[in-house]
Amino acid sequence: MKRTSTLVLLAVLTLTVVGLAGGAHDPILILGNSDFTVDNGVVGGSGTADDPYLITGWEIDVPQNTKYGVKIENTSAHFVLRAVVIRGASAADGAAIQLGFVSGGKVEKCLISGSRNGIEISSSTDLTLTGNVMYVQGIGLHITGESADEYNLAIDQTNELNNNPIRYYYGRDGETVTGITSNNLYFAACKNMTITDNTITNGDGIQLAFVTDSVVSGNEVYRTSPVLTEHGIKLYRSDNNKVSDNVLQNNRFAGLYVWLSSHNEITNNQFLANDSGLILAASDENRVYENMAFANPVGIELEAGSTKNDVARNIVTHANTKYGIVIDQAAENTIEANAITDAETGIRLASQGNNNTVTSNTIVNAAYAISLSGSNNEIEKNLIAQNTRGILFPETYGKITVRGNSIHHNVFSDNSNHIYLNNDSHSNRIFGNTFLGGGTSLVEDYGKNTWTVSGEGNYWGDYTGSDANNDGIGDDPVLIYPAAVADSAPILSLDQASDNLGVLSTLPIDDLTITLSDGSKITLPVLRANSGNSRFVGFRGYP
Repeated sequence: MKRTSTLVLLAVLTLTVVGLAGGAHDPILILGNSDFTVDNGVVGGSGTADDPYLITGWEIDVPQNTKYGVKIENTSAHFVLRAVVIRGASAADGAAIQLGFVSGGKVEKCLISGSRNGIEISSSTDLTLTGNVMYVQGIGLHITGESADEYNLAIDQTNELNNNPIRYYYGRDGETVTGITSNNLYFAACKNMTITDNTITNGDGIQLAFVTDSVVSGNEVYRTSPVLTEHGIKLYRSDNNKVSDNVLQNNRFAGLYVWLSSHNEITNNQFLANDSGLILAASDENRVYENMAFANPVGIELEAGSTKNDVARNIVTHANTKYGIVIDQAAENTIEANAITDAETGIRLASQGNNNTVTSNTIVNAAYAISLSGSNNEIEKNLIAQNTRGILFPETYGKITVRGNSIHHNVFSDNSNHIYLNNDSHSNRIFGNTFLGGGTSLVEDYGKNTWTVSGEGNYWGDYTGSDANNDGIGDDPVLIYPAAVADSAPILSLDQASDNLGVLSTLPIDDLTITLSDGSKITLPVLRANSGNSRFVGFRGYP
């Protein structure tokens, strides 16, 4: 009965929208002003503002191997696309209607059904969309442009996406958008906006382009069915915004995707079972603090030249996590005081992940706590515990030389293997670390690396050498095989380990006063766990 009602509704919409049906037509392809011809569906007009080319009344069934029902590109002539029915545009990289590098166009009362994606607009100006109805399984409205002017489009709420009005806000200042339940919200060239407490499901999510100085908080964006949409929230060329306290769940790609955007604060969000929790792409100097990434195959990823981002005090957990935090083609970022558990790889620095700082993180129960293929990174003060391998330099088979990394003042505990350096590792410095348990038997170096720096080696849990002068440095070197490289100054004291316990070592020390039964008081120094990441790791330093 429900299917019959839907078919009747589509039939009514078709009759209502088409009105002047001109019959069946092949997909329309217009690649310049000269292509506005009768063969391409033009039924009138001369292309001026007062007399635009008119394409109207056609029904287009898109063949399976064709990307678009109507494609108009590189035109300056005025046109109206009106009352056209497009069905079956199923290509993942296509759309029912595609407009690229055009100006002076109107799309009116078109009906799109049975299609993957609806209307795609790229780098276009002076466009008007009114009264269009889209029934799609993927992206309804996709707009891209290199400037804010290319988002200055007249798109009103008479347009519909899967029975929801399209809400497109352009050029707004200081407004609040709240309490909307829908499948789409679009903001372009806005500033000082408050976008809060909206629920967006099974659609285009919340999209920001050229938006500044705004707050995006308390929203929920998720899927309840396997629709072929993309990100939960997307920021494009949007700076100085605060994105906080949102719940982004089961989105097909990223819960939050930040592209070419800088100086944003991303805090206290929940990324739950998306393909990726958060992606920063070609984005700089953002602060990513105190978020929860749960059951995403990738928790947080920095890519495409992202630099100087601060990723701190986040929680990444769940056995479904392949990579907790990924740094790929990204430099000069700081990954600090994050709690990462149960991932296949806790932190991955890919071959172009160079000159980053990974400090004071707690990484527990991973196959590989840190996978390191980049160079000149600083890996310090991390607690690496209960992993199959603590730090892995994956084999590169001569294609890449991994060099210049400093791995120092970390604590390795209860790992099956503490650290593995491959044949193509060179001039990496490993010093000041605490290797508990088997110590030397759990470390492998196949490269040409250094294990003592400025008279400081590492603490080895199984060291049996002497210290004749009681200076705290072992007299007998430790040999690391199979390279047989020496740690010539093994440390004998565990004192330095207390400062290198990952998240635990970042906690502030407070005085706690306890009143005893006799009325006397004692004051004790305590570590105060006042944030989610510190409470998550617990008293032992890991869950």
